[in-house]
Amino acid sequence: MDWDLSQLRAFAATVDHGSLEAAAGVLHVTPSAVSQRLKALERSVGIVLLQRSRPVRPTHAGEEVLRLARQLDALTRDSEQSLGTGAARPTV
Repeated sequence: MDWDLSQLRAFAATVDHGSLEAAAGVLHVTPSAVSQRLKALERSVGIVLLQRSRPVRPTHAGEEVLRLARQLDALTRDSEQSLGTGAARPTV
């Protein structure tokens, strides 16, 4: 399975911040964009990952995908730091 980092980041941000609106603010996108990413992620996995309550909560399967999202995010940050390609690198 090919994992889309923007979808995983939207999923993790939604769980971390409790709502699509709050996740959108953190990600600097619209709530609609977050919703579309979540729906696409659920479609690709083939199972509901998020209980759309207040606050939102991951389903059992969502917990597994959330763990993956956090691991991939950590690996991405580590690689960016090692390569000097992260946000802290000045652009010329």
